[in-house]
Amino acid sequence: MENPSKILVVDDEPDIRSLLEDFLRGVGYVVHAAPDGEEALHLLQREGFHGVLADLQLPKLGGLELLRAIKASHPTVPVIMLTGYPSVDVAVEAMKDGAADFITKPLRLDDLERVLKRVINGRVAQHPESASSHGSLSRLHTKIKELSILYSISEAFQSTTDIEGIFQRLVDVAREIVGAQCAAFTILDHDNHDLPLKTVQTCHTDDWHPAPCPLDERLLGQLLLQRQPLLLNHGPAAIVIPMLIKAELLGVLSVWANPEECPFTEDDLLLLVALCRKAALSIENQFLYESLYQSLLETLKALVTTLEAKDPYTRAHSQRVSQYATALAARMGCSQEEQDIVKVAGYLHDIGKVGICDAILLKPQRLTPAEYEQIKAHPVIGEQIVQNLGYFAREKVIIRHHHERWDGRGYPEGLLQDHTPFLARILTVADAYDAITTDRPYRAGKSSREALEELDLWAGIQFDRDVVVAFRHVIGSNCPRLAHHP
Repeated sequence: MENPSKILVVDDEPDIRSLLEDFLRGVGYVVHAAPDGEEALHLLQREGFHGVLADLQLPKLGGLELLRAIKASHPTVPVIMLTGYPSVDVAVEAMKDGAADFITKPLRLDDLERVLKRVINGRVAQHPESASSHGSLSRLHTKIKELSILYSISEAFQSTTDIEGIFQRLVDVAREIVGAQCAAFTILDHDNHDLPLKTVQTCHTDDWHPAPCPLDERLLGQLLLQRQPLLLNHGPAAIVIPMLIKAELLGVLSVWANPEECPFTEDDLLLLVALCRKAALSIENQFLYESLYQSLLETLKALVTTLEAKDPYTRAHSQRVSQYATALAARMGCSQEEQDIVKVAGYLHDIGKVGICDAILLKPQRLTPAEYEQIKAHPVIGEQIVQNLGYFAREKVIIRHHHERWDGRGYPEGLLQDHTPFLARILTVADAYDAITTDRPYRAGKSSREALEELDLWAGIQFDRDVVVAFRHVIGSNCPRLAHHP
């Protein structure tokens, strides 16, 4: 580059300053850098710059304040604002205050170079009032649209916590941000020669019948081989993007338009690539979360099994309670998520007994009042065990309160009636039924009929009456998942 342009980089993060300095010098610019707005103004007074790259969040003097100061003292120096938190309102304010452009982090260095070339080559005075010109308004509208789309992408999967939901959100957002008529995500079956396993799809209107999804056998073969996104503007306009997770092809995002509509652009392709990367990261994180969760759960279940194996009278107790409670939750109209929560809580409800000495746990005679007080500590100990793992937020509440009573005479808090969490009241009945029907050293277990009669007797006193009524239906339904006691 002849007579290289001088660029001032202003960012309080040393790594980003270093990255920008190295990159800009590598493409031929002379670069100075400042960590805050005040030092940037001092450098501007001493040096002549052809352009400024300034972060929006700066110490001592904020990015917008720095922008206004530069426009007041050096009106011909173009300023490009950088931010990791894109906001349409801030973009509008920055552009109206004279910013030449607005770039979001993480930076795409090729985009930055293109913007710099455009800004430096077209360097003119940009006063705030110039934003009313047709060119500035057009640029402002374009930037607002771009930021809105980027914000949509960044927020797309924030509230989605299951993989099926991520797939659906992916196709919904993909169709929306590029104005496609239809969008689909096809999951591939790696155990069956990478053939399509399942497709999640969305369309703009229910009454329009789209052209077939562009993912045919030839195109799928090309994607499996090259693993590169494709822009197809022959026939119905379409974009096809492979989604990779750890170098493995999980599936393919396809969007296509009504034949009468304009073709897609390279910018549309880049936006959908960014969306796919965001979705892939969310899916990978969800896989990791589920893997860690399952590993922890299996470890805890093994601990419970070991604990129960010490006492032949409680062997498999937690497994049975989990089965009863899950069936009871289903009977009472609980969601699948709630059924899953009570299932796990059923397995882990007595894990706190690991903190009770064996002499008390395995005592063949009835416990003394002092020993019983020690036993009563196990729900709180159990809660503390699972709480420290960070994965069982709702389960720990059930574990803590599964010995509360409807009349408020339970433990550890003596909660009255429906102050006890609903799922804990479900677990209480399931736990009691299994305890009544299980042999103990000091008494024989009762039959299912006798146990149900005892639950009826204590309904409205120890147990929630509605839960007891529902449990009678569960036991009477001969649910195959329940291992009934005689």
